[in-house]
Order: sequence, then C-alpha cells, then structure tokens
Amino acid sequence: MWEVLVIGCNGITRKWLDALKGREDVVLAAFADPAVERAEALRDAYAPGAQVYDGADAALEHCKANLVLDATPPYVHHAVVTRALREGRCVLGEKPMAGDLSQAREMVACAQESSRPYFVMQNRRYLRGIQTLRAELAKTYLGKPYLVTCDMFLGAHFMGPGDGRPDFRNRMEHPVLVDMLIHTFDQARFLLGEKRAISAYCQELNPPNSWYDHSAIALCTFVFEDDSVLSLRGSWATKCENTTSHGFWRVYCTDGTACWDGAERVWVSRAQPVPSAGYFEEEGVREEIPLAYSGREDHAGCVDDMLSALNRGQTMMTDCRNNIHSLEMVHACIQSAETGKKCSISPADETA
Repeated sequence: MWEVLVIGCNGITRKWLDALKGREDVVLAAFADPAVERAEALRDAYAPGAQVYDGADAALEHCKANLVLDATPPYVHHAVVTRALREGRCVLGEKPMAGDLSQAREMVACAQESSRPYFVMQNRRYLRGIQTLRAELAKTYLGKPYLVTCDMFLGAHFMGPGDGRPDFRNRMEHPVLVDMLIHTFDQARFLLGEKRAISAYCQELNPPNSWYDHSAIALCTFVFEDDSVLSLRGSWATKCENTTSHGFWRVYCTDGTACWDGAERVWVSRAQPVPSAGYFEEEGVREEIPLAYSGREDHAGCVDDMLSALNRGQTMMTDCRNNIHSLEMVHACIQSAETGKKCSISPADETA
C-alpha cells in the first residue's frame, strides 16, 4: 500500500489526484502547502481524513508516508526530492525536475545513492497520437528515422493569479523554452527511442505584437547520438494558423515518412521504387493509421505507469535518470540562444 504525502497544492495537483482517485493501492495521507487553505481545500475534496501541514519541512518531519508527490514550483523540487529520497521514500514529481541543471543532476545522484525511485511527470508521452506514431516507427518498415520536425504554434494567453497581476510566464525569460518545450523535446526523444541529443542550436525572437516581455518564439535544431536531427519551431505568440499544443510532427525515414497532426490523425507515406533518373520523388502511398493506444491519457496514463513500476519494483520511461536528458536539451537551448552559438551536450555530463 502506498501512503502518499502531497507537497504543493495548486492547479496541477488536481490532475495528479484525479489520476489517483479510486486506486486500491493508494491512500492519501497528508497535504502540505504554505497556503494552508489550498491544502485544506484539496484535503476536503479528495481525502477528508488526511492531515494538513503548512509546508514541506513540517510534513516530512511528521508524516511517515512512503511515497511523496512533489507538485511544488521547480525551484523547490531539489529540497523536497533530495530530503524525501534520503529518508527512504519514493518520489513522483512534476516537471521540470529543477530550474537549475546542476541541481537536477544532484537529484539523480541522490536517487541512485538512496536506491529509491524518482519518476518525473511527462504526460505528453501518454497520448494516443504519439503512442500510435511511436508504435508505427518501431515496426521498422519505414526504415531509419533521420529527421524529425515539429511545429508548435500557439497564441497562449495565461490568466495570472487573479489579483490583477500578469501571469509569471508573461514576465519570465525564455518562457516557451523553460515552461513548454521540455514537453516537446521529451516527445522527440520518445519517438527516437530515447536517444540523447549531443548538440543544440537555438535562435529566439519576440514578435512586435507579443504580449510577453521576452522572446516567445524559439527555433531549435538538435543532433542526436545516432546522427538523427530534430528541427523544432515553438511559439506562444502567434495569432493564426496555429497547431495544437502537442505540435504537428513529421518523422522522415529512409523508406517513408510518418506524421501526427497533434490531435487525432496519424498517417504514413511509404516511398515507391525509383523509376528513372531526373525526377522528383512522389508523395508515396499514404495510409491512415488507426489510433491504437488503449491506456489512459495525459497525467492519468503517466501516473498509471509510475505506480505499475513501483508495484513491480521496476523502473519506467520517465525515471529521472532518463528524464534529465530532456532537461539538458532545454538548458543547451538557453545557452545557445544567449551566446548565439551551437552548444555541445557533452557525454562527460552523463549521469545514467
């Protein structure tokens, strides 16, 4: 039985709690948040008998739950996760692992030293479209993937705290890189069989009509360890011809192309035999692929996978030792955007 201590009681916490609802292997033991009224509200909604604490320190001191759910802001993750792991608890945590890459690496080292699992939420791996796309690529009939492209264009207006102040994302540096594209970078690694990026180049810009203080568009190129390439354009400040928040994906392979529209359509185009020299390749034979994933989607799917792994005493694909390689891509892009140079992601930084 997993007794869960929930640290951080905000909007995203409800997605975790909805995913846990009804599970017979989970008991919500306690809720902790500096804003006690938020912890009390979640306690009343999800587990009326649970304890409430006014912060992480008090909760970890007095609650002996064996599983911590860390839904705190990123700058708090390091303190919560490392203490919980050192105390012998398992941890499930919200993305990103940390706002600082060195702290994230310390968290991975702590998980290894404590022999306790630390799994990170990457809910966008658990969507029917991307699961179907990856399964089709794994059949290998399209050949080797060599170029992945993704366009993610949105006009994202966030509401803020409701007291007249703007949302924090409207004021932060590198907003689309830091707060959004960790999803997309991680999805690309998922499609490429968890390959690790070895270099990054990023250029940022802010449209003249942007409502963000800093660049809300990022143009990113990565090279992976198998020489495949990801070309990604991500925006939070475009007004028309936008995509879904999951992006529009094309995976170009040696014998065809696989696509996902970021919603409900997956299709492949198979290359045809070359008839003669002096021509352009035709479109190929297109085939719509039925969505085949049968698990729960989004947060619920990731939570199901996390708890299944915990119950089996095994790891899973968003383990911190794998997830840190997606976070490395974010910080390499920030460095590239700030320096104007292509940045290496060194194998010397290997943590898993």
